[in-house]
Amino acid sequence: MKKIVTLLLMLLLCLTLAGCEEYEDTNGEDDFTLQTITDEDIINLSTGSSGLTYKESNLGMLKSAEYSATNHNGVDQIYLTNFISKSDVEVYIGHLNVKKGNFKLAIINQDEIIKEIPLDAFNETYRFEDLTGTFSVHVAGESAAFEFYIDIY
Repeated sequence: MKKIVTLLLMLLLCLTLAGCEEYEDTNGEDDFTLQTITDEDIINLSTGSSGLTYKESNLGMLKSAEYSATNHNGVDQIYLTNFISKSDVEVYIGHLNVKKGNFKLAIINQDEIIKEIPLDAFNETYRFEDLTGTFSVHVAGESAAFEFYIDIY
């Protein structure tokens, strides 16, 4: 029994040490620009993350979701697909509301950010044509509080 408790405590310590870093909002309440996380970090998902919550619906090729956080730190990949031949994708943003912290919602194709969604997006559709390879959507935050609705089809 003592060995099991010791093993569990060691595992808990390892998980704590490997946890996501918390970033401070160093650029003020009205500037939501990322300060520490780089575009390369976003593309490569090279930081851990914490604090993102979501409700998702998948209906065949249509994926819709509502994401939110009160203190999101790091980078999350919220969508990923691979295209063998040239394909078109539409990303619909119902609303995007950033309340505090630093935030970026990035559309990525073939390891390049092809679109940063504006922080005031409301009822906007972004169309991407003739894409091949890996297509993904990443969310990056530094002590960010936000909510947004997204459909991808």
